[in-house]
Amino acid sequence: MSDKAERLAALAEDPSGDEARRTCCHALAAGLDRVGRVLWVGGSIIGSDRAVGRSPFGFGSDATVGVATLAQVAGQLVSPIVALVGEGNRYAAAALLRQLVEVEYLTWAFAEEDDDAAVWLRSSREERREFWSPARLRHRAQDRFPASDYWGHCDLGGHPTPDGMMLLPDHTQTVPGWALLFDCARHASSAWRNLIQAAERLGRRAVVAEEDSVVSSAIERWMQLDPLHGVDLGEIY
Repeated sequence: MSDKAERLAALAEDPSGDEARRTCCHALAAGLDRVGRVLWVGGSIIGSDRAVGRSPFGFGSDATVGVATLAQVAGQLVSPIVALVGEGNRYAAAALLRQLVEVEYLTWAFAEEDDDAAVWLRSSREERREFWSPARLRHRAQDRFPASDYWGHCDLGGHPTPDGMMLLPDHTQTVPGWALLFDCARHASSAWRNLIQAAERLGRRAVVAEEDSVVSSAIERWMQLDPLHGVDLGEIY
């Protein structure tokens, strides 16, 4: 282990930071699930899409249901990532983390454009490949999301590659669980902010305000207490 890696490991073991990191992930998992459920119920009933024949599913607001779907997907990813890290199954956690990165990309698009969530919900497989691929979304975001970060996730857990060895038991060059949790908190926090912004654009701020207060407080506490926040983890992950 390099000197920098040892310093990062020492920072990661800070009790307050470790607790805040885990609490943040748990709060995000629960908040994403609840916000997704609330938005789905509202979007399935309230809105003009069904009345004017715009929704092929008969929803009141396809855009709201699209945001809701993505929120629930994110919650379903964050929760097992935390559980798998706790069980020592870092490879499976990394595979789910790569999916969380793709969810983050989509949440950014939904927050930027009012209609994107509805367009995505109605899209065919071919349209998703052409218009909603990670590469296309990175291009739209003008390098907001580094390609190197995405491909790093792909090499470690997204595809079976020799690099995945670093996540397996009984190997000396390992990616520690705390690094995966830190990355989970980082990507999920970004996705959360995007989803709240998307809900606001759709006039659904009131129904997510209470949950946003709880989750945003957990995110802020993590950012304040975790000494890893703002540190480059390049030599570890």
